[in-house]
Amino acid sequence: MQPYFDLTEKDRRFYLEYIHPRLPSRLCDIHVHLNLPEHVSMVPEERWLSDWAMECGHILPVDDAHGCARELFPDAGYTINGFPMPVREADLQKNNAYLAREQRKGKLTAFMCVMPQWDDECVEETLAQEGFLGVKPYPDMVSGKKGADMSIFDFMPRNQWSILNRLRGIVMLHLPRKERFADERNVRELLDIRQSYADVTIIIAHFGRSFCPYFLDEGLRKLGSSEGFYFDTSAVLNPSVYDIALSKIDSKQILYGTDMPITLFHGKREWTERTYINLSREDFSWNMDRRSHEEEAEYTLFVYEQVRAILDAIERNGLGERSKEDIFFRNAERLLRKE
Repeated sequence: MQPYFDLTEKDRRFYLEYIHPRLPSRLCDIHVHLNLPEHVSMVPEERWLSDWAMECGHILPVDDAHGCARELFPDAGYTINGFPMPVREADLQKNNAYLAREQRKGKLTAFMCVMPQWDDECVEETLAQEGFLGVKPYPDMVSGKKGADMSIFDFMPRNQWSILNRLRGIVMLHLPRKERFADERNVRELLDIRQSYADVTIIIAHFGRSFCPYFLDEGLRKLGSSEGFYFDTSAVLNPSVYDIALSKIDSKQILYGTDMPITLFHGKREWTERTYINLSREDFSWNMDRRSHEEEAEYTLFVYEQVRAILDAIERNGLGERSKEDIFFRNAERLLRKE
C-alpha cells in the first residue's frame, strides 16, 4: 500500500483516548473516492491545485482504501461504499468499470459517476448490467469552479433522474451554488426532486456542504422537513453543525462518511458562522495560515477529528448506542441493501 498518511504515536494516542472506547464495532463508510492512478493521469496539475480538497488526495485504489481503514480503525469491521473522483478530465468510464469489477469481487458497494451529456440508454444499461446501486453526479462535470452558480439539473438532467427513479436507485448529491444548502434555488430543486422522483433515494453529501452552521440551519428551515432525504457526514467537523443535525434530523437519516482520501492529512478547521479555514501541518499550496511548529505537531489526522466530532455530538445530544450504531453503520447498510 502507498503511504497515504503518517500514523504517528500522537495519532495512536488520540485514537485510543478519544475514539476507540466509544466507536461501534462496525463502520460503513458511505463516501469514499476510489480510483487507480491511470484514471486521473490525464488531469492537468493545475486542476488539482485549484481546489484544496482535490490537492489533499485524489488517488485511492480499493485495496488501499481497505488498508487505510484497517490502519486507522484497527478494531472495527469496516465496509466501503465508493465512487470515482468526479473530475471531468478524468477517465470516468474506466474508473466506473474498475469499481464495477471490484464490486463483483465483494470488496465494496459502488455508485457510478455520470456526466450530463451521456446517452440515456448507456447510463441505464451500465447501471443495470454492472450492478451499481446509484450514481454520483457532480457540478465539476459542467464547471470546474466549486460552488458554481448552476442548477442541480445542469449536472444531473431530468432524464437521468427519471432513469434512477425507474431503477429505484440512489443519488449521492453534492449541492452547487455559493450558498450551498441555504440557497433557496437549491431548496426548491430538492423539493421538486423529492416530489417528482419519489423512488430515488437521495443522499445530500456533506450535510448540503454545510461545513458551517448557518448553511445547515437555513437549509433545513427553508426545506421545512428533512423527510425523504439522507445526509452524510463527510468532511464535516463543526460541533455546531452536528448539534443542529442531531436536533433537527432523525438520526436514521444520517450516514457516516469520510471523504477519503481527501481527509487523510494532519490538521484542524476553524470557523465562523459562514466561513472556515483548514489548518494543516502538510505543505499544501493552499496552506498559507501556518501555525507554530509546536502547535502543528499536535495536529492529528483530519479524519480522526471528524470521527471525534461525531462521537462527541452524539453524547452531547443525549443519543444512545442505538443511534450511534445507526449513524455509523446500520442506516447505510439498510439503504445499500435496499431494505
